[in-house]
Amino acid sequence: MPAGFRRPLFGMTTYADLFTPRQLVALDTFSELVGEVWQGVHREAANTSLPDGVPLNDGGAGARAYADAVVTYLGFAISKMADRGSSICTWFTERDSTRNTFARQAIPMTWDYAELNTLLEGTGSFLGAVEWTAESLDGVPSFAAPPSSSHQSDATSSINGLVNPLISTDPPYYDNIGYADLSDFFYVWLRRSLGAVYPDIFRTVLVPKGAELVATPYRFNGNKRRAQEFLRERTQRSVH
Repeated sequence: MPAGFRRPLFGMTTYADLFTPRQLVALDTFSELVGEVWQGVHREAANTSLPDGVPLNDGGAGARAYADAVVTYLGFAISKMADRGSSICTWFTERDSTRNTFARQAIPMTWDYAELNTLLEGTGSFLGAVEWTAESLDGVPSFAAPPSSSHQSDATSSINGLVNPLISTDPPYYDNIGYADLSDFFYVWLRRSLGAVYPDIFRTVLVPKGAELVATPYRFNGNKRRAQEFLRERTQRSVH
């Protein structure tokens, strides 16, 4: 099992086991409604002077791209709901609220949990998640900054052809943190809500894990030596 995942030892063998039936229904419903919101936003934007244009994923800036951007932020809000709406969340007495699922880079086992109402306001609710997402966007220099773009690249492959690239990397942690496995917690909900907006990102059922630079034995049938060799070989390739 990957690092940070100990729930299978307690009988929680699927990601669905991390949520109560009520939490699953809430997250599934909000994820599905994102598509309906897209239709409404696109319709309103099309009634303005904006051209329909191409999707945001293809570099668009018209009505379609505007609707894509709005539902992208709603997808962020659903991620916040998932983080605050699992059976791993415990009660935070100092704030009379819940702790989130990811207090650290792991999903621990908890023996009791606290559940908030997603239909009200505040922490754990959809409205609260939307407000937090909106606040995080307030400081983004969307109009003052010059046009720019970002690309995800493989550190083991060439970056020839990019002009003045700014490279941001997160070094591997050997077998300490299984980021790709942890990302599945959010990916499944983002794929339901934003799969049509970003088909290239969400083309797989789960987060791709084969190329991740970690020494995780379970990906090599429990063979620690092969996992270590994989990490070392790929790391050497990325620094040359």
